[in-house]
This record gives sequence, structure tokens and C-alpha cells, in this order.
Amino acid sequence: MKQRKQKKPVKPYIRIGCVILAVGMLATYAIPKWSLVIPVVAYDATADKQAVKKMEEELAALRGSSAQATQDYEDALAAYKQTEADILAAEELKISLDKEIAALETEIDKTNELLNVYNEQLAVYEVAVAEKETEIEERYQLFIDRVRINYEDSFTSYLEIVLSSENFSDLLYRVDIVASLLEYDKRVLKALDQSKQDLTALKNDYQALQYSAQQTLEKLSADMPVLEEKRKQNEELIEKLEADFLELKNNKEATEEQKAKLDAQVKAKAAQVAAAEAEIDRKIKEAEERERLANYVGGQLGWPVDIKYNTITSTFSNRINPVYGYYESHNGIDIPVPYGSAIYAANAGTVIVSEYHYSYGYYVVIDHGGRISTLYGHNSKLLVSVGDQVTKGQQIAKAGSTGTSTGNHCHFTVRENGVPVNPMNYVVQP
Repeated sequence: MKQRKQKKPVKPYIRIGCVILAVGMLATYAIPKWSLVIPVVAYDATADKQAVKKMEEELAALRGSSAQATQDYEDALAAYKQTEADILAAEELKISLDKEIAALETEIDKTNELLNVYNEQLAVYEVAVAEKETEIEERYQLFIDRVRINYEDSFTSYLEIVLSSENFSDLLYRVDIVASLLEYDKRVLKALDQSKQDLTALKNDYQALQYSAQQTLEKLSADMPVLEEKRKQNEELIEKLEADFLELKNNKEATEEQKAKLDAQVKAKAAQVAAAEAEIDRKIKEAEERERLANYVGGQLGWPVDIKYNTITSTFSNRINPVYGYYESHNGIDIPVPYGSAIYAANAGTVIVSEYHYSYGYYVVIDHGGRISTLYGHNSKLLVSVGDQVTKGQQIAKAGSTGTSTGNHCHFTVRENGVPVNPMNYVVQP
């Protein structure tokens, strides 16, 4: 009787492997494929992110220095312009003072000339008045003598006139002559007196003009030292301002040079940060490319916050950045929520990013397979880590306003093949 060949014992590790394979095949067929969470070997960006974070800190420090340098330059420029304006004002004042002094000197010269004329004319009138007084005195004495003679010997005189008259008409004629002589003497005396009064009035007028001119001259002469002192002070002020202006000009140029230097450093560092972030994005895209055959977990994306918060304040579009004011492409939607509100995973997937970014603040990126990923930004706290498997509707963070933000909200982005697309193509607004 043939002995049956004894079967070789199966090695234990082969048995275990078969059991695992069988269980795996059974699980594959038992669970719908679209609901599986495909494990993704995530790109570990920790080291690269730390390098970027260090560069961002350096960039922030440079921006602070640049801002201070800009402020210093603006202060120096303002002081420079103010001193320049002060110099112009002082020079205008100097011109005005020079004109005023020149005018005053001209006025003093004219007043001196007038005073000389008044003095000369006054001397002439004083002589004329004296001469007229002498003539009046002489005429008066003649008149007095004639009246006295006529009075003392009036009868004889009249008798002579009568006896010597040829007829009555001649008598009347002779009487008229005597009366006319007396009247003439009276008129001459009166005219002489009027001339004296006129000359005296002119003399008084010139004395008044002389006094007025003298007073004016004294005042003008007193004003001159005051103006000269003002001019001296103004010249000293201009000299000081010009010295200050030179110093401020040098300071302005130095601060302007420092500002330009720091601006260039900020620009270079920002370009370095952007390049590093671009490199991280490239590596993320490469990781996504390696997993491009992974199937999307399926289903419509869920609303990333409680459905009662259904307002969208900024859509997937071009806009003016609310913080910095430049024109940008907004790569997601903004949903305002109270601080600390729950942020939910829009679908099942693997966490590929969970950390802080200078713009997104604390943010999470979830890969849902099929090269579909979602981003949740500006959180106050993160509740998941890189490599975590999450389910749809699972809380992954708490809302906040970290990073570049103007208020508490959830920034929600959807990416296809690493490129942001309109999230409203994947979610329905409650």
C-alpha cells in the first residue's frame, strides 16, 4: 500500500497574508467604492513651511523697518519743504523791508528838501513882512502929519481954497481934491495893512508847514532804526534757515536713500517668499499628480459652516483687496461667522496642510481624491493635522480672523488639479 505523500506544512506568514488578502478583497466588494477614503501619501511641507515662515518673519521685520524709514523720509521731506517755504517767506520779507527802507529814505530826502524850501521861503516872507511894516509905519506917519496939519489949520486951509477958487465950480473941485487926498491916504493905509495881514498869514502858513515837515522828519528818522533792526534780524533768520535747509536736505537725501534700500530689500525678500511658496505649491501639485489616479470620494461638497450662516460677502472674482487696496483675483468665497464657530470638512479626505500662513492665517487643506482639494482659511484654531483622515461634516477648525483679514469669516477655496475654481460649482448656498 502506497503511502500518501505527506503535505508540506504551509508557512504561518503565508497563511496570514492570504487571510489579509481575502479580508481586503471582501472589504473592497462590500463597501461602495465612491464612499471610500483613498489614503494619500501627503507631501510633508513642514521643513519647507518652516523655511518660508522664517523668511516671512524676516519680511515682516523688513516691512516694519521700511515703514519706519518711509515715515522718517516723509518727516524729513516735510521739514525740508517747510524750511524751504520759510526761506522763501523770509526772502520775500527781506525784499519788502528793503523796499520799505528805500521808500523811507526817499521820503526823508523829500522831507529835507521841503524843509529847506520852507525855511528859505519863510525867510523871504519874514523880510517882506518887515519891509511892509516899515512902509506902513512911514505912510501912517505921513497920514498922521497931514491930518494934524489939516486939523490945526483947517479954517485957513479951507479959506485959502475958497479964496483961491475962481468960481463955485472950482471951489467944489478943490474941496473934492482935498477930500480925495485924505481918502487916498486912508485907502493906501488900509491896503498896506491888508498886505501886511496877507504876508503874516503866509508866514504863519509856512511856519506851520515847517513845523509839520520837521515833525515828519523826526518821525521818519525814528522809524529808520526800527526798520534797520528788522532787516538785520531778517538777514540773520535767512542765514540760519539756509544752514538748517542744507542740513535738512542732507537728512532728506539720507532717509530717501535708506528708504529705497529697504524697499529694495522688501521687494527682494517678498520675491524670495513668493518663490518659496511657489515651490511649495509646485511640490503639492506634484504630490497631487502622483495621486491623480485616486478617485474622488464622490458626492456634492457640503457647506463648510453651519447652514444658518449663508451670507457670502466676497465671491470668486476679481476685487480690490480690503486690507492693502490693490486689485487681485479672489480665489474663493468668504462666509462671515462669529468668532470660534465650527468649520466643517466639505467632504471626506486627507489633510495635506494644517498650519499658519501670513495671508490665510491658520488654514487647512483637504485632498478629496481625483485631484479635488478644499481650503479653509483665517481660523482661530486648527483641530486636525497633516495626514489625518476626515469625514464629511467633521469639525476641522474654529473660525477667526487670522492672517490678512478684516473680520471673522471662513475663506473657502476649491481646487481642481491644483487650480482654484468657483466653489459654487461644488456647493449649494443654503
